Amino acid sequence: MQIISLNKILRPILVILLLVAGTVLALGQSFTVSVNKNPVGLNDQFQLTYTLNASGSAFKAPSLTEFSVLSGPNQSSSMQFVNGNMTQSISFSYILQPKKEGAFKLEPATVESGGKIVLSNMVTITVIKGGAQGSQKGQNQDEKSNISTNNIFLRVSVDKRTVYRGEAIVATYKLYTNVQVINYSINKVPAFNGFWSQDIQMPTQLTLTSEVVNGINYQVGEIKKVVLFPQQSGALTLEPMEGECIARIQVKRSKSGSPFDIFNDPFFNDPFFGSGGIRDVRFAVKSDPVKITVKELPANPPSSFNGAVGRFTLDGTVDKTNLKANDAVSLRLKLTGKGNIKLIEAPEFELSPDIETYDPKISDNVTVNERGAGGTRTFEYLLIPRHQGKYEVGPIELTYFDLDKKNYVTLKSPAFSLNVERSADGGSAVTMSGKSDFQVLGRDIRFIRTVVPEFSGNEMKFYGSWIYWVLATLPVIGLVVLIRYRKHHMAMNADISLMKSRKATGMARKRLETANKLLKAGNQSAFYDETGKAIWGYLSDKLKLPVSILTKESASDALKNRGASNETITNLVTTLDYCELAKFSRMEGSRSADQMYQDTVNLITSIEDEIKD
Repeated sequence: MQIISLNKILRPILVILLLVAGTVLALGQSFTVSVNKNPVGLNDQFQLTYTLNASGSAFKAPSLTEFSVLSGPNQSSSMQFVNGNMTQSISFSYILQPKKEGAFKLEPATVESGGKIVLSNMVTITVIKGGAQGSQKGQNQDEKSNISTNNIFLRVSVDKRTVYRGEAIVATYKLYTNVQVINYSINKVPAFNGFWSQDIQMPTQLTLTSEVVNGINYQVGEIKKVVLFPQQSGALTLEPMEGECIARIQVKRSKSGSPFDIFNDPFFNDPFFGSGGIRDVRFAVKSDPVKITVKELPANPPSSFNGAVGRFTLDGTVDKTNLKANDAVSLRLKLTGKGNIKLIEAPEFELSPDIETYDPKISDNVTVNERGAGGTRTFEYLLIPRHQGKYEVGPIELTYFDLDKKNYVTLKSPAFSLNVERSADGGSAVTMSGKSDFQVLGRDIRFIRTVVPEFSGNEMKFYGSWIYWVLATLPVIGLVVLIRYRKHHMAMNADISLMKSRKATGMARKRLETANKLLKAGNQSAFYDETGKAIWGYLSDKLKLPVSILTKESASDALKNRGASNETITNLVTTLDYCELAKFSRMEGSRSADQMYQDTVNLITSIEDEIKD
C-alpha cells in the first residue's frame, strides 16, 4: 500500500516537471501574431502578420473564411542590428478585408522551427460598421513626432554612373540622421540584377561621421559597401535598400484645456521628469534607385578575349621540361591585376593530341576594397604526354579590355619545350620506314623475318576448335564495345553544362569543406562568404545558368520548374539572405555558424533529392 501511495504522489510531480521543462525549452522561440489596426471597419483593409524570431518553414495559417484575402501569405526576412549584433526573424503577412460585422477569434498558426512545431498566440478581430478611422482618432494625438525624411534617410552613392560592361562600380549605402537612432534593421537587401557583386568587409561596430547635406549637419554611418560588375550593356538600376529605424525623440503633450496643462510647459517635458517628453518612434527608410549606364565593349575582339576587363599581366611556368612518357607536368598561368579578375575563365590553347590534359584548378588571392577588386588568379593545368618526343606548349594568349587605353590588349605567356623520353616499361610508339630505322625498344617485339619457317605437326588441331572461334570473335566484340564507349564519352564531354550539372554536388561539397575550415579557424565572415559562394556556384552548375544572370528570383523559378518544393525554395532564399547579411555583422540570437553549415548541407541534399535532371 505504501508503494501505491508513493506512485500516486510522484506521478503528478513528474507531469508538472515535464510541463515546466517544455515551457523552458519553448522560451527560446517566439511566434506571435499582430494586426496593424483593431477594431477594423467593415469597409477597411488591415494587415495580419505572424512573426517568428528564428528561421522556420512549413507555415500554416488558421482559417480565414470570415475575411477576404486580398494578398498573402507574403513572406519576408528581417535582420536587426542592436549594438553591432544581429538577430534574424521571418514574417508571414496577409492583407484582409472583413465580410461582416462581429468579433472573430483566429486560432493559432503553426510553423516548423528547429525540428519542432511552434504555435502562435490567438487574436480576436473586432469588425465594426463603416470605417474604423473615427474610433482611433485622437489615440496618437500626443505621439506626434514630426519626424520625416529630413531627419532620417537612407542613400546609396556610386563612384561612377557610366561604365563599360565588366567595369567595377563601388556602391556605398549610408544612413543619415540628425536625431538619436537607438536601433536599425535592414528588411530588404538589393538583388543587384544584371550585376555580379562582391561585398567589401565592413566593421562589426557602426562608425559615425559628420556630413553636411543641403546645409544641415547629419551623423552618417556606412551600412554596406559592395563592388559591382555589370554583366550586360544598357540601362541598369540599383534597386532600393529598405529598412527601419527606431528614433528616440522628445515630443510635447497636446493641450486639452485642463488646469493641469501647466505641466505641458517645456520645463516638464525635460527627460529628467520621465514619461512626458521622450518617445521611441519607428520610422521606415528606403534608398532611391540609382540608374547606371553600361556601354558595350568594342566590336570584333580577338579570339582569346573571354570577358576580362581592367589592367592585367600574365606569367607562366612549368615544374619540369624533361620527363618520361606518362609522367605529369604542371603548367601554371598566373594572372595579376585589377578588374573583374574573379570572372575570368581559364585560357584555351592547342596541344598535341599526344598530350592528355584535364580541366585546370583555379585558385584566387583577391582583395576587395573601395578601389575595386585586385590580386591574382592562378590556373594550374595537368599535362600528361603519352609518347616520347619533343613537344611545344604555348605561347598561351589572353586578351583583356584596357580601361585606360579603351582598347583590347593581348597578353602572351612564355613558350615551353617538353622533352619526353620513353617510359620505363618501353611502351612508346615508333614510326618505321625501313629496317635501318628500326630500334630495339623492348625485348617483347622482334623484326619480321623474311623466310618462311618450318612448323612441326601436332596431334591437337587448333584451327576450327571452340577456343579458336572464341579468340577470333573477342577482338571484334572488344572493338564494338570500345567504339560505343568512346562515342558515349565524347557525347558526355561535349555537353559541358550537363557535366557541370552532374558534378555540381561534388563541387559544392568541396567549397563547403573550405567553409568548414574557415569556421573551425574562427573566421566567421569568410565562412559566410564561402558558404554563399558554394550555394551560388552549385545553383549555376545544377541549373545550367551563368552566374552573371543568376538571381534569387531566377533560381527560385528554375527550381520550381524542376520540381523543387516551396519549402526548399523558401529555405534557399532565407539561407542566401542570411549569408548576405551575416558577412558584415556578428550573429546573435539566431542560427549558429555550425548550424548554418549543417543547414546548407541539408539544403543541397534536399535540392538533389527533389529536382529532376
